[in-house]
Amino acid sequence: MSNEALGMLVTFGFIGLVCGLISMNIASNKDRSVGGFFAVGFLFGPLGVLATVLVGRGEPKAPQGTRAMTCPRCNARQNVAKDQADYECWQCKLVSPAPAANRAR
Repeated sequence: MSNEALGMLVTFGFIGLVCGLISMNIASNKDRSVGGFFAVGFLFGPLGVLATVLVGRGEPKAPQGTRAMTCPRCNARQNVAKDQADYECWQCKLVSPAPAANRAR
């Protein structure tokens, strides 16, 4: 491998690393997958950073000891304690049972 080819490989690797780190930081602020967007930024460079900027916000994670539930009537999102069997929607006041699959954790 010639010195010129090695220099280009190092340059592209450095640019990919920087773009991956930028994408990772943006994705973290948007509640998105940090590792996935690092890969997008690393592989696609500046276009990956642009894609990360253009993607919409994700859903924030529920605080520890709770889980995120969505009301079946009005689609309002709220945090419910993990051991709670049912919950009342803060928006429409509908009382709904919490799914059993999430309660086992």
